[in-house]
Amino acid sequence: MSQQYRVRPLLLGEAEVGCALDVFWGMNKDQGRVTVPILAFLIEGGRDPILIDAGMRSADRAMQIHRLGPHRIPAGMTLPEQLGRYGVKPEEVGCVILTHLHYDHCGGCEQLPNARIVVQRSELAAAAAPMGPRTLDIGSRELFYDRHDVAAMVDTLWDRVELIEGDIELFPGIECILYPNSHTPGSQCVYIKTLDGIVGCVGDMVRKVDMNVRKAIPAGIFYDLEQMQRAMRDIAIRGDIIYPAHDPIVLEEDEAKRRAALSPGKPWP
Repeated sequence: MSQQYRVRPLLLGEAEVGCALDVFWGMNKDQGRVTVPILAFLIEGGRDPILIDAGMRSADRAMQIHRLGPHRIPAGMTLPEQLGRYGVKPEEVGCVILTHLHYDHCGGCEQLPNARIVVQRSELAAAAAPMGPRTLDIGSRELFYDRHDVAAMVDTLWDRVELIEGDIELFPGIECILYPNSHTPGSQCVYIKTLDGIVGCVGDMVRKVDMNVRKAIPAGIFYDLEQMQRAMRDIAIRGDIIYPAHDPIVLEEDEAKRRAALSPGKPWP
């Protein structure tokens, strides 16, 4: 018997970023800035609550270490508060699946004292020794990996870290699919079978479904263009609805409008 999962977005902060992040090589006529949500996702319907990503450790660190624009975690957007909206306490979360280890996706893991932490082995290796130049204006040598997050992964959280290699069905109806050298060296997407179809929680692989998936124009940060293009096609094939981690439309209450915006459509040739 299949699980009856439901996927709930959690709003764990806000960031002001450049519109150029939406498309590769910054080929975007709109060169302004926009406020985007920092999202995680709660999966209900399993034995224990499951979390996909965990937000950022500190808004101040995002600005100081990575030289980014304004970041905020307003009242009501902390991880415990957002879980509480669905009657879940941090200690009740049984597993957190990390799409990747950038500062705004894994910073809240220490707030989940009983959760096993699932991440691709290649992603942890890349986060521990990133290849960014010191002279990089945005991201710096760390390439958006926070040293405090990485240190926790290999020290205080290590006993709960589960390193996977490649594709795996982690739970019945929940798959982790690795897209190597895409947004990061070890980015993975999580596909969840729900009563409404397969939901793809894609982290930062996708910024905008229409631009990145339907039109096959990858988002602005990636390692290998061809790998990223293949990933966009695979995401379109696998998912019935795609949940990017920074698109405000994910929070749209009108289900029809939200689904229309986030459905991948027919895969491109």
